[in-house]
Amino acid sequence: MGLAKVRFHLMMHLVSVFLTQMCLAIVFIVVPILAYAMEASPFFIGLIGAGAGAAYAVMTRVFGSISDRISRKKLLFTAEVVQASSMVLCLVSQNPYQLIFARFVLSIGAALFWPLSEAYIGDLAGADQLGRALMSFNVSWSLATMVGPQLGGLLITWFFMRSPFIVALTIFLFAALLLLPGVEVNVNRSYHGSHLNNDRNPIQHAREGPKIFPLIYAFLFAFNGAILSALFPAYATKLGVSADIIGLMFLLSGLTQTLTFFLANRLQSMLGVGMALLLSSFLFVCSLTMIGLASTTPLFFLGFAIFGLGQGTAYSTAMLLILKGSDSRRGKTAGLFESTLGIGSFIGPLVGGVFYQVGGAYPYFFGALVSLLIMASQLLIMLRHSRPITKSTE
Repeated sequence: MGLAKVRFHLMMHLVSVFLTQMCLAIVFIVVPILAYAMEASPFFIGLIGAGAGAAYAVMTRVFGSISDRISRKKLLFTAEVVQASSMVLCLVSQNPYQLIFARFVLSIGAALFWPLSEAYIGDLAGADQLGRALMSFNVSWSLATMVGPQLGGLLITWFFMRSPFIVALTIFLFAALLLLPGVEVNVNRSYHGSHLNNDRNPIQHAREGPKIFPLIYAFLFAFNGAILSALFPAYATKLGVSADIIGLMFLLSGLTQTLTFFLANRLQSMLGVGMALLLSSFLFVCSLTMIGLASTTPLFFLGFAIFGLGQGTAYSTAMLLILKGSDSRRGKTAGLFESTLGIGSFIGPLVGGVFYQVGGAYPYFFGALVSLLIMASQLLIMLRHSRPITKSTE
């Protein structure tokens, strides 16, 4: 395939990624507020997010493996249609139980979309340019996390509670049109050449610790993010914060996350991937502790800004380590990565909902504690690996 055609398909796909994530971000802020309006308990609000995370964790493994044998373009189109149908279910839901089912359907569509999307990026970019292509991919969906919550909050403020679902339905259908299966991309999935350019940034791998750490940090990224997205909108609403201000907080988090994605390659080269992961856990500890202790809106904004830095560092580093070298099985590898995210998205709201029953700030303190434990474990392992090995003499 020619370079111009590769760039065109990559650009169209990045647009669909942006639109899809924007819709998901809209839903993530609107559903907890709607559930709160339906008088759902704090635990039940967490359960809505947890149920979606469980379905996502299971189905991403299945869909990721299938995508290595079936047209990714057709499956991506199907994913957009499924997600659009879930918006109809959200629109007509009359109680929290129906919201659980609507979020379940949405998670099935998302589980189909994201592993295939990452694998499709690998198909287009080739192994040599995976880092740069992933940066574009990460910036695309991260920009959407800035726009989506703010748009959802404004739509609720300006119109009515369910209006964001109508907007998301329309956008999902438009994104599906961009991925019509009639236009296929003929990519050799085992090809390792450079499609885009020849700029290479070597990453330091020394002392990065066991290979399981990228998956651990993928889990931590989703775990903390799910706690915040599933519980904070309802928590802040209870504190008297308006929906548009809540959306602005998530917009700020998305902004700092996006800036981190732009600097990810440079940061990883300077610090090494092990230290980059360690830095992300430290940022999680600081931000979540601040959000839990905050009693004023400016402190919430500062906590969200730091949280976005942690999210961007953790996600970009973990994703690059996991997908690099996956070759023709990148669909299965992407499925493993997204499945790990799904597990975090399931456990985070579920456990967070339990702590929310005890006190509104407790879920964020718990997230900070988990981040601290992971940071301490990695630091101990890195220190152990850095010790010189001496041989005894006889």
